[in-house]
Amino acid sequence: MVLLHAEVGLSQLSKTGEELCGDNVEVVRTPTDTIIVISDGLGSGVKANILATLTTKIAASMLKRGIPLEDVVDTITATLPVCKQRKIAYSTLHIIKITSDGLATVVEFDCPSTFLKRSNHVIVFPTMEKVVGGKVIREGQLVLQEDDIIVAVSDGVIHAGIGGLLKLGWGWQGIAQQLAGETAKIIDAESLSKQVIRCCQGYYLDKAGDDSTVVSVKIRRPLHLTILTGPPADRSYDQKVVRRFLHQPGKKAIAGGTTANIVSRVTNRPLTVNLDYHDPDIPPTGRIEGIDLVTEGVLTLNAAVDRLRSATMWNQQDGASQLARMMLEADQINIIAGSAVNPAHQNPNFPVQINIKSQVLNQLLTVLKGKGKQVSIEWV
Repeated sequence: MVLLHAEVGLSQLSKTGEELCGDNVEVVRTPTDTIIVISDGLGSGVKANILATLTTKIAASMLKRGIPLEDVVDTITATLPVCKQRKIAYSTLHIIKITSDGLATVVEFDCPSTFLKRSNHVIVFPTMEKVVGGKVIREGQLVLQEDDIIVAVSDGVIHAGIGGLLKLGWGWQGIAQQLAGETAKIIDAESLSKQVIRCCQGYYLDKAGDDSTVVSVKIRRPLHLTILTGPPADRSYDQKVVRRFLHQPGKKAIAGGTTANIVSRVTNRPLTVNLDYHDPDIPPTGRIEGIDLVTEGVLTLNAAVDRLRSATMWNQQDGASQLARMMLEADQINIIAGSAVNPAHQNPNFPVQINIKSQVLNQLLTVLKGKGKQVSIEWV
């Protein structure tokens, strides 16, 4: 069975004059599932944002704990208050759950129908009406194929241009035509979401009349990255660890001079050092045939953590930036960490749990999981 990855792309547009978007999106990843919860709060601004955020947080938290979808929907629909004047819920609920074998479950409550894009043809994701907690919802399941794309939008996208460029608004069919046409060449979920939002903003003439959200989910094979850092505690394991590292799928990176020398010795491939210093604070990179990136160890790993935490864009060519970019591009990251302690860092008699490398790797693990990556650390 081929395992699939759900690549998620999000783009939003706040109503003109509002600092906060009244829509909220929560993405949760478990070892087997990708769960996306979208909510559109009634109105706009702070109040709408709070209502939408409460809805997504509650639903995502319950789903992450493995609570059945029926119970989650029942809890949310029973919890959401109804506006007395408009007779509608104060926030909508849109759930997309995709398993690693491609089974997609979609739940829609007071939100636009989900788009399914397959081979440049766009159709409505098949759902059926059912009553849960006294509320009518739409629910459906479908086994997705590689390269299928699911797109969910809030009302603001459906209504783009209403009363202006488009008398009746962009509409579901208009968005479907856009997805099937101009977006046919877009290959990643993030670019697709941004393209739709740009069109939405254009129809609003840069003055959005409502909060607008586009979430795209592309189904593809996962991208793997394996990082080898530090020599094993027992030198007799060097060859075994290197062979295992080389047989891992996807891209490979080495973080550590001693580690790189071990790989060079075991594989009989020369290690060369790049003498170009792109950043005086980051040691230079190296090169071993068959390895995608070779960097220094703890200093570079620590700088990579800082790069990943940074809210600003960075396009540097130093080792830390290159390593951080590789991690952002990967879906599943396996770190093989040697337990040998470098005496230059600290007392080698300290337990591995409190050495510097362990601290840096734990920070890296936290940051990457926060970005939705599936990460594992294996000590050898």
